[in-house]
Order: sequence, then structure tokens, then C-alpha cells
Amino acid sequence: MDIILLGTGTAVPVRLHSPAGFVVIADGFRLLLDIGPGTLSRMEQAEIPYDQLDRLLLTHFHPDHTLDLATLLLVFNYAPGAGRTRPFTITSCEGIEEFLQHFYALYPDLVPLTYDLQVQSVRQSQFSLGNLKITSALTGHTPESVGYRLECGGRSLVYSGDAAPGGDLVHLAAGADLLISECSFPDDWETEEHLNAKSLGLLAAQAGVKSLLVTHCYPPALAVDLVGQIHIHYPGKVQLALDGLRISL
Repeated sequence: MDIILLGTGTAVPVRLHSPAGFVVIADGFRLLLDIGPGTLSRMEQAEIPYDQLDRLLLTHFHPDHTLDLATLLLVFNYAPGAGRTRPFTITSCEGIEEFLQHFYALYPDLVPLTYDLQVQSVRQSQFSLGNLKITSALTGHTPESVGYRLECGGRSLVYSGDAAPGGDLVHLAAGADLLISECSFPDDWETEEHLNAKSLGLLAAQAGVKSLLVTHCYPPALAVDLVGQIHIHYPGKVQLALDGLRISL
């Protein structure tokens, strides 16, 4: 699996930490996980053609994870001389059909014209694309939010999306080679809707993940030694994610 991080931050503007989105290339499939504002521009900078995407996986519907879906659907219809013709699938937490209807009501030009847009709602689900196995689980950030586990060629990647301490992320991430997880706040910031350094460190240790890549950090988290705080609870490899980082598993 090849992983290209396009957006590793929150909605708050921070240099090198744009809103959420990254590409995974595995078994010939090109998957986009979340599509926060500006994702398509960063895809172009990373030389990943938007028209080669096979599927979008959404974790939840907050704007910093979804806003560039409007741009993607628009260019699928109206890119000069290059409108999409092959089907496109959005795999999402529950509610994707209603979410798309709201998009279409605001922006009628997003309704697919030349291709079939297919949607798949997941909760605690499992499916395969070729040799790529995908599992989803609830993360507790919102009632419907999910994280994803991708497994291919004996390697495993887990993406938290936004997550809370009480979700099922620890089970989803069990033994994973890489956990890409949010860490919104330092360890002294308590929250029921996000992870902080302490809760993420404890989760990663309990799950026994082999390495941890930290994303979705609000400015207070970036202002401290976040990796050091996580290491108090998790002894494995920890890295702070930056836009443009590329990883191979």
C-alpha cells in the first residue's frame, strides 16, 4: 500500500496541516479517504489525477472532511473534454443519501450527468475490492462516524477519522502496522468528542499498533511536545503527520 497524505489538519488554517484527506493506492485501486476543503488542489500538486480515483471513503460529514466533495462532483461533470464516464462509488457512514440530496439542493450542477454515482453506507461492516479488504467501525465522534481498516498483501492500515475515547477504534486498530489517528488536543485537554495525547497513547498501546501517525491536531496540540506526551503511554514509533508525506507499507 502506498499512502499520500494530502491534508493532516483541522478546519483551523495551519501551515502544512490542511483539512483532512489522503490517498491510498493498493491492489490497483486508488482510494481517497475524506475530502476536506482544498483536497483536489493538493491532489494535483501530488500528481494524482482526480479522474483516476476509484472510490471515496468518508468517515463523517463535518465540513473539514467533506467540503471538496462539491468540487469533485462538479469537475466530474464539467471538466472540459474530460467528463467522467465510468462509475464512481462513495463509501460512507450512514446518512450519505440525505447528505448528497442536500448538496444537490444547494448546487444542482453536482447531480451526475455522464456517470453512475453509487453509494454504500457502512457502520460495523466489511467488504473487499479485489485483494484489498476494508473494515469499518464506529468511532464515537458522532453517532454515525466511522474509521476504516485497510488490509492488503499482509499489511494493515487504520484511519480513525475523528474519534472519541469510547468508540470501537481500539478494536479496529488491533495489531495494525500503521494507525493514522487524530489527536486533537494535548493530554490536559479533556474532551468527549475527540482524542487527546493521553487517550490516543493509551488506545494505541491497548491496540498494540506497530506505529502511529498523528493527524488532526488543533493549534494547542501543535504548541506542545505532542509526540512526547503520547510516548508516556505508548512506547512504539510515533510521527506527526505533515501535508505531502508519502508512506509505503
